[in-house]
Amino acid sequence: MKSNWIKYLFIIFIIIILIFAVMKIRNDEAEKKQEENIRSNQEKINEIKLGIAEFDTINPILSKNKNVQDISKLIYDPLVNLSSDYKAEGVLATEWARQSDNSYLIKLRENVRWSNGTTFTAQDVRFTIDKLKEVSSIYSYNVENVIGVDIVDDYTIKINLDKELPFFEYNLTFPILSKEYYESENFIDTIKNKEPIGTGKYKIFEIESSYIILEKNTSWWNRSNINITLEKITVNLYSSVGELYNSFKIGNIDLISTSNENIKEYIGTIGYSLNEMKGREHTFLAFNTRK
Repeated sequence: MKSNWIKYLFIIFIIIILIFAVMKIRNDEAEKKQEENIRSNQEKINEIKLGIAEFDTINPILSKNKNVQDISKLIYDPLVNLSSDYKAEGVLATEWARQSDNSYLIKLRENVRWSNGTTFTAQDVRFTIDKLKEVSSIYSYNVENVIGVDIVDDYTIKINLDKELPFFEYNLTFPILSKEYYESENFIDTIKNKEPIGTGKYKIFEIESSYIILEKNTSWWNRSNINITLEKITVNLYSSVGELYNSFKIGNIDLISTSNENIKEYIGTIGYSLNEMKGREHTFLAFNTRK
């Protein structure tokens, strides 16, 4: 009797081991399949199609279109960028410090090249700031207190202000353009505004009246630290927001960015994923309590 009890216990033990072994094999197979699917999706998604309504110009300093400004951040680098927690991070600028109440010393990144192969220098920064003070730009506010830019050397500049601005580095988020590329050109009307060069992740490969094609900038200064999986970005251009929404509905573009709270009335609710992201913009209403 005792022998049969031991035999049954042994059989149950073997069955439990077999069950765990089968479950382990199935879990391993499921994880392997999931990894293969992820790799497969990553391999497939190397191109994306976007859209812009009411396109004006791809020159980021001259454009008044917010969606153009979003796209231009892929092509052009600023001196400083703001992190997700609103801290100033160096991009084309590596260091900055107040020299006096009214001046900032800025050290620039070396070994940066424009997408046409020419070298980025301090001359480009001074040129961009001068243009921002000459033309009407959404970035003109950033430099309204700048009264001059002194070039210390090829990769160091001194920015002089008309008054003390303790956190002036937060104003250095405007895109930088190439002096050599625009020199001796009519900045506003030049044909070079149709295909300007940048130092960013992507460069303009082709531009027509109905689309812009961006491809990876193989000479981007930060390419060894950040792996860019998208090889190509096609930006379709539309004359109105309605055309943009219709194009998205029929699948001609993959992604749209909008702050329209009634977007579902235009594109429905089926066939796409919706992600809501908190932005840095806000609406503020102030009351005049004096009168």
